[in-house]
Amino acid sequence: MKFAILLMICLFPGLASAASLYRCVGRAGQVSYQSAACATNQRMDRSIEYVPDPVSPPPIAVSTRTTKPPATRKHLRVRDGSGRRRTPRPSPCSLAKAKRVRQLERLGFKRTFDDLSRIDAAVRAVCNGY
Repeated sequence: MKFAILLMICLFPGLASAASLYRCVGRAGQVSYQSAACATNQRMDRSIEYVPDPVSPPPIAVSTRTTKPPATRKHLRVRDGSGRRRTPRPSPCSLAKAKRVRQLERLGFKRTFDDLSRIDAAVRAVCNGY
Protein backbone atom coordinates (compact mmCIF):
# COMPACT_ATOMS: atom_id res chain seq x y z
CA MET A 1 0.00 0.00 0.00
CA LYS A 2 2.80 2.44 0.89
CA PHE A 3 4.54 1.53 -2.35
CA ALA A 4 1.40 2.40 -4.34
CA ILE A 5 1.12 5.83 -2.69
CA LEU A 6 4.80 6.52 -3.29
CA LEU A 7 4.40 5.47 -6.90
CA MET A 8 1.40 7.81 -7.33
CA ILE A 9 3.35 10.74 -5.88
CA CYS A 10 6.28 10.06 -8.21
CA LEU A 11 4.10 9.67 -11.30
CA PHE A 12 1.99 12.75 -10.59
CA PRO A 13 4.35 15.37 -9.12
CA GLY A 14 1.71 18.09 -9.53
CA LEU A 15 -0.45 16.40 -6.93
CA ALA A 16 2.36 16.44 -4.41
CA SER A 17 2.79 20.21 -4.69
CA ALA A 18 -0.89 21.19 -4.50
CA ALA A 19 -1.82 24.02 -2.16
CA SER A 20 -4.97 25.48 -0.64
CA LEU A 21 -6.38 28.96 -0.82
CA TYR A 22 -8.78 29.94 1.95
CA ARG A 23 -11.54 32.55 1.57
CA CYS A 24 -12.15 34.02 5.02
CA VAL A 25 -14.96 36.39 6.04
CA GLY A 26 -14.61 38.63 9.08
CA ARG A 27 -17.34 39.74 11.48
CA ALA A 28 -17.93 43.02 9.61
CA GLY A 29 -18.15 41.18 6.27
CA GLN A 30 -14.65 41.92 4.96
CA VAL A 31 -13.32 39.16 2.70
CA SER A 32 -9.70 38.04 2.60
CA TYR A 33 -7.88 35.33 0.68
CA GLN A 34 -4.92 33.67 2.35
CA SER A 35 -2.77 30.58 2.13
CA ALA A 36 -3.10 29.75 5.84
CA ALA A 37 -6.24 28.73 7.72
CA CYS A 38 -8.60 31.47 8.88
CA ALA A 39 -8.05 33.21 12.21
CA THR A 40 -10.36 32.61 15.16
CA ASN A 41 -12.34 35.84 14.59
CA GLN A 42 -13.02 34.87 10.93
CA ARG A 43 -15.08 32.12 9.38
CA MET A 44 -13.91 30.04 6.44
CA ASP A 45 -16.27 30.57 3.51
CA ARG A 46 -14.57 28.13 1.13
CA SER A 47 -11.30 26.38 0.44
CA ILE A 48 -9.85 26.23 -3.07
CA GLU A 49 -7.27 23.60 -4.04
CA TYR A 50 -4.78 24.65 -6.72
CA VAL A 51 -1.40 23.78 -8.18
CA PRO A 52 0.97 26.75 -8.07
CA ASP A 53 2.72 27.80 -11.27
CA PRO A 54 6.37 26.81 -11.44
CA VAL A 55 8.70 29.65 -10.59
CA SER A 56 10.77 30.65 -13.58
CA PRO A 57 14.12 32.41 -13.18
CA PRO A 58 14.16 36.12 -14.02
CA PRO A 59 15.10 36.93 -17.61
CA ILE A 60 18.75 37.63 -18.26
CA ALA A 61 19.45 41.16 -19.43
CA VAL A 62 21.06 41.10 -22.85
CA SER A 63 23.04 44.07 -23.97
CA THR A 64 22.02 45.42 -27.36
CA ARG A 65 25.09 47.60 -27.55
CA THR A 66 27.03 46.76 -30.71
CA THR A 67 29.27 49.79 -31.08
CA LYS A 68 32.48 50.59 -29.31
CA PRO A 69 32.40 53.12 -26.48
CA PRO A 70 33.42 56.63 -27.52
CA ALA A 71 37.12 57.32 -27.31
CA THR A 72 38.41 59.66 -24.66
CA ARG A 73 39.98 62.95 -25.55
CA LYS A 74 43.54 61.72 -25.05
CA HIS A 75 42.97 59.06 -27.72
CA LEU A 76 41.70 61.67 -30.16
CA ARG A 77 44.81 63.83 -30.01
CA VAL A 78 47.23 63.53 -32.88
CA ARG A 79 50.60 65.06 -33.50
CA ASP A 80 51.04 67.40 -36.39
CA GLY A 81 54.30 67.82 -38.34
CA SER A 82 55.87 70.11 -35.71
CA GLY A 83 55.44 67.55 -32.92
CA ARG A 84 52.70 69.50 -31.16
CA ARG A 85 49.53 67.76 -30.19
CA ARG A 86 46.26 68.95 -31.62
CA THR A 87 42.68 67.74 -31.27
CA PRO A 88 41.20 66.75 -34.63
CA ARG A 89 38.33 68.88 -35.89
CA PRO A 90 34.93 67.21 -36.35
CA SER A 91 33.91 66.44 -39.91
CA PRO A 92 31.54 68.82 -41.72
CA CYS A 93 29.00 66.00 -41.93
CA SER A 94 28.92 65.48 -38.14
CA LEU A 95 28.65 69.26 -37.64
CA ALA A 96 25.67 69.40 -40.04
CA LYS A 97 23.97 66.51 -38.23
CA ALA A 98 24.50 68.20 -34.86
CA LYS A 99 23.01 71.40 -36.27
CA ARG A 100 19.99 69.40 -37.52
CA VAL A 101 19.45 67.97 -34.04
CA ARG A 102 19.57 71.46 -32.49
CA GLN A 103 17.07 72.78 -35.05
CA LEU A 104 14.69 69.87 -34.45
CA GLU A 105 14.88 70.40 -30.68
CA ARG A 106 14.14 74.09 -31.17
CA LEU A 107 11.10 73.35 -33.36
CA GLY A 108 9.79 70.63 -31.06
CA PHE A 109 6.57 69.02 -32.24
CA LYS A 110 5.55 72.14 -34.16
CA ARG A 111 7.47 71.02 -37.23
CA THR A 112 6.04 70.71 -40.67
CA PHE A 113 7.02 68.56 -43.60
CA ASP A 114 8.59 71.62 -45.25
CA ASP A 115 10.74 72.26 -42.15
CA LEU A 116 11.95 68.66 -42.10
CA SER A 117 12.66 68.68 -45.84
CA ARG A 118 14.66 71.92 -45.60
CA ILE A 119 16.71 70.72 -42.60
CA ASP A 120 17.41 67.30 -44.14
CA ALA A 121 18.36 68.82 -47.51
CA ALA A 122 21.14 70.80 -45.83
CA VAL A 123 22.50 67.64 -44.21
CA ARG A 124 22.24 65.67 -47.45
CA ALA A 125 24.20 68.33 -49.32
CA VAL A 126 27.08 68.26 -46.83
CA CYS A 127 27.10 64.49 -46.19
CA ASN A 128 26.65 63.47 -49.83
CA GLY A 129 23.29 61.82 -49.27
CA TYR A 130 23.58 61.04 -45.49
